[in-house]
Amino acid sequence: MTTTTSHRRLDVASLALLLVGLVFGVLAYWLITAHDVTPLVLIPSVVAITIGATHLTQREAPRR
Repeated sequence: MTTTTSHRRLDVASLALLLVGLVFGVLAYWLITAHDVTPLVLIPSVVAITIGATHLTQREAPRR
């Protein structure tokens, strides 16, 4: 009986989503503080950050 271990790898698409969420989160925060925009503009960036952070790594089966 052989056991194989899976490897973790960085998901580039999730990393990009995380970075885009951070950039637009900063932009939304600036709009809220400087121009009195409704705080609801933060919701899409918070969702993008959350999804990007939770899917940052993926398990990959070893290749034979």
